[in-house]
Amino acid sequence: MRPTFFGWLADRLILCPTRHPVDAADKTRRLIPYGAGALEVWTQRVAAEPSAAPDLYVLKFPGTAGRAERSTSHPADAWPEWNCELWTLNPPGYGGSTGRASLRTMAAVADIALAQVRRQAAGRPILVTGNSLGCVSALYLAASHHPPAALILRNPPPLREVIVERFGRRFWQLGVHWLARQIAPELDAIRNAASATIPAVFLAAQCDRIVPPQCQQQIIDAYTGPKRVLRLAQADHHTLISDEEAEAYRESLDWLRRQIMPVRP
Repeated sequence: MRPTFFGWLADRLILCPTRHPVDAADKTRRLIPYGAGALEVWTQRVAAEPSAAPDLYVLKFPGTAGRAERSTSHPADAWPEWNCELWTLNPPGYGGSTGRASLRTMAAVADIALAQVRRQAAGRPILVTGNSLGCVSALYLAASHHPPAALILRNPPPLREVIVERFGRRFWQLGVHWLARQIAPELDAIRNAASATIPAVFLAAQCDRIVPPQCQQQIIDAYTGPKRVLRLAQADHHTLISDEEAEAYRESLDWLRRQIMPVRP
């Protein structure tokens, strides 16, 4: 099905796909079948015992301009006693993933990626992380019938509300609402947050000029599962956290680990 004009415009305003080569450092490239092509995933092991099987799998969804090749070892570096395997996805249109970048495929792509990690994990816990736009995919999975074990979300956007907030003055009001209606119901982050019951850690930049703090707060307020919220008082969308915030974040990650895995003797 061909996208409508407003669907095309929503993709152009929100998505920033790139295909240029990016150094993936010590990561391993995997391909997951997707339609007539493939999704590109870059994996990385962070292990206290390199020869041992992973204790935890992490599926990571980058932001709108992110690339899996640049993914860090977070959050595995916070748990040095665990063997972790991280999978970071390049969605269609990004890196080596085939297809066109489109909001319309986000839910299906998230399902495929989690199913592949779940087969690899063979019953071990799976943590899903999302950065900005990647939080939409993470929350969609959290609200599914077979959710992952936990979430880490940074600057989560409710897409419809962000479109109205950010572009309401740029377009005719009717056009903005038609644009917001292009977001599929399954990508309604507020509704998905209200259906999620798994533990989550939120990081919310309070000076965010891309995802306004009041929009992030709607998701945080709606989230029904156990949660810890770290509000970054002086942070814009891409600001690094301060040393004081990093300590609070480590405490939140320790809480999250206790929710999903027992303490190793």
